[in-house]
Amino acid sequence: MGSAQAQAIVSAADTTIGLLQRQQALAIKLEVLASGIISVNMQLQRVEAAIEDLFHHLRYNRSDFPVGGIQSLACILAEIEDVNRFPTLKQFLSHFGWCPQTFQTGGFRQEHHRMSHAGNRYVRRALWMLAIMAINTVPAYHDYLQRRTAAGKKKMHTIVAVGRKILSVIYAVLKIGRSYTSEGGASHADPCPVLTFL
Repeated sequence: MGSAQAQAIVSAADTTIGLLQRQQALAIKLEVLASGIISVNMQLQRVEAAIEDLFHHLRYNRSDFPVGGIQSLACILAEIEDVNRFPTLKQFLSHFGWCPQTFQTGGFRQEHHRMSHAGNRYVRRALWMLAIMAINTVPAYHDYLQRRTAAGKKKMHTIVAVGRKILSVIYAVLKIGRSYTSEGGASHADPCPVLTFL
């Protein structure tokens, strides 16, 4: 939970009625809570270390992908399993639920499509966080957000578009089997980095 959260818990505990009255029961509860936090943190460290070790046994490196840490990339790669299961990019995106959901009944057809909720929700959340990270850390994606926002597009829609681009790059890296680099700059057709492979 971090030292800041721990200090916040201690500060809050110092001002509670229970501690001011020196109630032993509350002190025991806090001790058990602290022990649980320590135990969970130790388990998380063990799992993260195992993920990093297993990730290094793959033929890919963290630098092969445009954005993301080992944990988030491992989460996505585990969901993909074998990329050859997806003959097309559209099928790949659909597997993750990163595509519009069509709704039609009788003569009615929904004009403004919403995102599909297919796929693993934890992986979708990881992709969402990667899209936000890309906007904050990759200048081309940040500029892309600014241009779309200036054109009247909603920021949420742009984040979805960036997530789609990230998935497209991951699909290309896995299909081609080569490292990604954005050294090619940005084209006018696609405001995000041009895909070049080492």
